[in-house]
Amino acid sequence: MLQPIDRELIELLGKKISLLRESNCQNLIEQSEAEFLSKFGVPEFVWKNLTLSCAAASAIAHPPLTKPRHVTIIGGRGKMGHFFVEQLSTAGHQVSILEQDDWQDAPKLLGKADLVLVCVPIEHMANAIAKASPYLSPSTVLAEISSIKTNIVSVMLESHSGAVLSLHPMFGPSVDSFLAQNIIVCPGRNLEASQWFLDLIESRGGKLTFCTPQEHDKMMVNVQAIRHFITFSLGVFLAEEEINLKRHLEFTTSLYRLQLDMVNRLFACDGSLYLHLMLCDRDRTQAITRLAATYSRLAELIAQQDKDNLKKEFDTTCCFLGSHDCALTESDYIIESLSIFLAARESENSLYTNNKNLAA
Repeated sequence: MLQPIDRELIELLGKKISLLRESNCQNLIEQSEAEFLSKFGVPEFVWKNLTLSCAAASAIAHPPLTKPRHVTIIGGRGKMGHFFVEQLSTAGHQVSILEQDDWQDAPKLLGKADLVLVCVPIEHMANAIAKASPYLSPSTVLAEISSIKTNIVSVMLESHSGAVLSLHPMFGPSVDSFLAQNIIVCPGRNLEASQWFLDLIESRGGKLTFCTPQEHDKMMVNVQAIRHFITFSLGVFLAEEEINLKRHLEFTTSLYRLQLDMVNRLFACDGSLYLHLMLCDRDRTQAITRLAATYSRLAELIAQQDKDNLKKEFDTTCCFLGSHDCALTESDYIIESLSIFLAARESENSLYTNNKNLAA
């Protein structure tokens, strides 16, 4: 139950967010504020996180709903499906869920839907689209959220005569809002019919990027296949080296700890998804092979103690990457945020231990 001071704080934060939204201004910590914070024993990071969070919240708009839509989500009880159920429901739309065992209800749930959104695993996507299409009205928008586009968009266009929309949310189901999340949009047919859905995503802070299915799949070679292979390889290496991870964490920097978290995150998920994303087409497997060749070349330079050529590799890559200001700013924030989280968790654990000892 919220304490009175928490209720008062929430009320004040609500006012601050409304003010920021109306004035479209951002807060920066100035010297006078730092001195004031110090006077009341409030660490600067507490105030900075509050102001940043309020600024982020002010970017979320909730325009009045003019026309509630009937939406059916195939796979709505899955993790990503549930996310879209929540987003559409809280926006005032009437959302139904169709699962594998509910196809007897398909004529009712699909036939009158303004939007049918398919949220099933990649390997079942084409079959789900083909199975649903006979029940769709020409006025229905057929959409999906798979991470591979060229073949899936072709299947949708062949299966459905109405509007077709292909989305790729660049986030996982642990995210609870569209705020600052990238969503790739591959228009299939009659994009105007889907505009209300895209407007909803943008109103909640989502960032839409439009491209063809072919460009999407080309980009995903590095965004998905290469990234997952690097993480997968590091995890396999750590296992082969029989690293004591618990002890290892006591020696890590914040950034390396975050990297280890990403390794554990991958192996905590369904491996079939990541393997599919690495193996699904020749472009991806060839890119991974080229990456392995780069690793081998650099490892050979290391083995030869060839500092001059390693320096050339470093300088060439540094020029290619360009300005590092944004990367440094973002990673500094991640480091600080992780440090705050770890300190808070340590404090909670200490409090729990002390209370347990007192009870004993």
